[in-house]
Amino acid sequence: MIATVQKGCLSGEIPAIASKSYAHRLLMAAALADRPTTVRCATVSDDILATARVLTAMGASVERTDEGFVVEPISTCPVGPTLDCGESGTTERFILPIACALGLDAAVTGSGRLPERPLSPLYEELQAHGIDLSPQGVFPLHARGRLPAGDYSLAADVSSQFIGGLLFALSVVPGKSTLTLTGRIESAPYIDMTLDVLALFGASITRTDDGRRFEIEGRTRLASPGAAAVEGDWSNAAFWLCAGALGRGVTLTGLRADSRQGDRAVADILKAFGADVSPTEDAVTVRPGTLNGMTVDAAQIPDLVPVLAVVAAFAEGETRFLNAGRLRIKESDRLKTTRELLERLGADVDELPDGLVVRGRGTLAGGECDGANDHRIVMSAAVAGARTQHPVVIRGAQAVRKSYPGFFDDFARLGGLVFLED
Repeated sequence: MIATVQKGCLSGEIPAIASKSYAHRLLMAAALADRPTTVRCATVSDDILATARVLTAMGASVERTDEGFVVEPISTCPVGPTLDCGESGTTERFILPIACALGLDAAVTGSGRLPERPLSPLYEELQAHGIDLSPQGVFPLHARGRLPAGDYSLAADVSSQFIGGLLFALSVVPGKSTLTLTGRIESAPYIDMTLDVLALFGASITRTDDGRRFEIEGRTRLASPGAAAVEGDWSNAAFWLCAGALGRGVTLTGLRADSRQGDRAVADILKAFGADVSPTEDAVTVRPGTLNGMTVDAAQIPDLVPVLAVVAAFAEGETRFLNAGRLRIKESDRLKTTRELLERLGADVDELPDGLVVRGRGTLAGGECDGANDHRIVMSAAVAGARTQHPVVIRGAQAVRKSYPGFFDDFARLGGLVFLED
């Protein structure tokens, strides 16, 4: 699909879509529980549906409803299921250790860039505890054996998804286990999110004050609360909030001010840029202001970098994005593809080994760009296109289906001018 975006400042109010990060975790917990769970989820995406599909293959019943899903937990585990994770890294990295905990002898597969995305150090830690794994980088990835309770260790500076997956797995392995984290802990809010969901489902996990060691009392089943709701998604709301800083003002409703989601930091970052930010208990409004360059430490919020780099291009002065090296192993190499996007639109930008330097000029020309099969690159390009001097033509715009299928509908609802063609 090709999206052509013409200049037209965005403004108005829309509800935030459901957080796919919470949706993944709630669906998985429900499938491992002792009784059915209703998961209220206002919107779905390809990634959320990938998790639902995988859980169904593992023996759960995941029924779509008008409000979300009804999940009947896994009862009889099939032997040797094929678990198609689509392009969802969260699904793969959580499901692999969970399948090992259940002893499924599963084949994990997927598409897009997923086979290239690393599984180390989770891969080696599973092997060290008796799991027989086929070589990385080739799908399907076969996993044989049953994960035992015991002492585990992971480097914490690669992906919080490895940590979350092991916490889920060890919560349903009977017996006492520990998980120790080494190195710098990055994307820490996602670990907190995992712990919140597991606590809601009755898991017994104790964390030391320094956040580096978890003690897990594993059980056969989690305890369903009966119903759970997926909160609004700060990660995708960030595109509209950034558009508000560049347009006439945008309000996103359904966003919890006390959310565990690390990407709620977008509000503070936009305020630091110079935008007018007005938060309430369950909504936030961002209006334009005098934007100036700044330094952004992206260690805990790497997914915000592409759209914040668009804001930086329209600001005055230099903005530096630091500690964002993990963006190279996302749906695309997001440091490279963000640089390429901005350069295509006329920005002055340098790519660093672990970051970007954007020299804002207050304006961008526009032009053609490649969505790089990456939903965040496509959405960032669209936000830019609402302010560029000339139209922005985005090839591969269908990538938004991964996390936000209704993105261009909401873009138009906010007054955006976009023409879509297959």
